Amino acid sequence: MENGKGKAIATAISFLLVVVFIAVTIGIVLKYTNGGNESFKTFYVQYGGEKILSTDTKKRLKLNDGQWYYFEVNYPLDVGNKESPRDYTVKIVPNEKADFRFTADGKIYQWSGVSEDLSQYFGLQKKADSFTLFVKEGTGLKTILQDVYAEKMVSTPSLSEIDSEYLYTLIVSSYNEKITYRIELAIEQKPENGDEGDGDRPVEPPNEEEQAKDYTITYEIAYSFDDTPIAVELPTKARTGETVEFTAIPERRYEDYGVWAEVYDKASGEFLYYATTKSYGHCSFEMPACNAHLKIYHV
Repeated sequence: MENGKGKAIATAISFLLVVVFIAVTIGIVLKYTNGGNESFKTFYVQYGGEKILSTDTKKRLKLNDGQWYYFEVNYPLDVGNKESPRDYTVKIVPNEKADFRFTADGKIYQWSGVSEDLSQYFGLQKKADSFTLFVKEGTGLKTILQDVYAEKMVSTPSLSEIDSEYLYTLIVSSYNEKITYRIELAIEQKPENGDEGDGDRPVEPPNEEEQAKDYTITYEIAYSFDDTPIAVELPTKARTGETVEFTAIPERRYEDYGVWAEVYDKASGEFLYYATTKSYGHCSFEMPACNAHLKIYHV
């Protein structure tokens, strides 16, 4: 009788284990198939906490100069191979969907015909499992083409004439190029008066009550290469619209590694914008009308 009861318990446990295994398997499949809408992805790109799993992605990203943009790449089936992960390729080229004509010394060229890799103009830095972009101040279509066609007089149409500001394509491919992701990029253009803009959306100035109120500032080290300690000097309070300057200096400095930060609304957890990087470990941001929380990265 006891032997039969033991077998029943063992059978029940085995059944539960099978159910759990099936549920976990389905969860993994859904996670890496874009909710079941794509084939299983053995390679993906992640930006801002979002996994990009569709090779037909319509994702667009607008870049501001003086800010770092951090991307992660991952092979989810490469378990136990962290010391030497599989390679990948990443580059930035003209967006053929936003084609237009321009001239260099009077000769007509087509944007889609520019074969040069434009990665250097976006400060692309590639690492084993991640890469970063950093656009230098003043970078734009005219400066890029002027450098590509050195010693020639370049004339380009305006963005309104092109009818698109997403002139560049970020291409990330797996080691065997069987999986490729394309993200359209634009460089945020500053208004002629030098003030920062936010696309076509007008920026409402803070009211007097918000300007007079002190909001708190907190931070966390979200990631530091090789777990390097970082000395952070950051004000604990600031008023809305005030420029907050701070330093985040790693104990050890590594070549090709930089420091950057993301600014969040502390209450809601909503991502607001990136802090501006002035030089290595020296950053600043405009205080929002809320308590701010910074995530600092050393990558």
